[in-house]
Amino acid sequence: MDIPLLDADVFNGWEKLKHGTAFEELSVNEKTKVGRINELLSPTWNYSYPPIMKAYLDSICIVGKTFKYLPDVGRVGLLGDKKAIHIQASGSVLSPGSNTLAENWEMGHRHLKVIMEFIGVSDFHGIFIEGMAEYPDQVLQIKEKAIQRTREATLEF
Repeated sequence: MDIPLLDADVFNGWEKLKHGTAFEELSVNEKTKVGRINELLSPTWNYSYPPIMKAYLDSICIVGKTFKYLPDVGRVGLLGDKKAIHIQASGSVLSPGSNTLAENWEMGHRHLKVIMEFIGVSDFHGIFIEGMAEYPDQVLQIKEKAIQRTREATLEF
C-alpha cells in the first residue's frame, strides 16, 4: 500500500494549504503525497464515516480469515491477539459518555466497535478529537488533549 512518509513535502504542502494556497498550486511531490494522505483519511461524515471505510470493513470480515463458525458456539473472532485504536475527529462532540444529544447519533465508532468484536479484537479504544467547530476558542486545548491521549495510548501498544 502506498503510504507517504511525513516528510518535508507533506509538511510544506500542509503549511501552504493552511495559509490559503490552493491544492492545485502545490508542487508535484506535495500534491502527490498530501493527496494520497487525504485519500487514506476517514473523516466523520454525517455521524459515521465515508462509504470507502465501510467497503474496507466488509473486505476484512471474511469467514476463515478473521472469524469462523463453530458448532454449538456460533461465530468466533480470530483476531483476539490484536489491538486497535480508532481516532475520530469531528466538529461536534460525539464521543461516548459526552452526554450530548449528538452522542446518540454517532454511528462510526459504535459500528467499528461491533466489527472489532465480531472479528475478535476485544482491546479496542477510541480517541476523540472533537468540538472544534462548536468551541473554536478551545481548538488549541482540544488538540493538545488529543495529542496527550494519543501518546498515552501508544504506550499500551
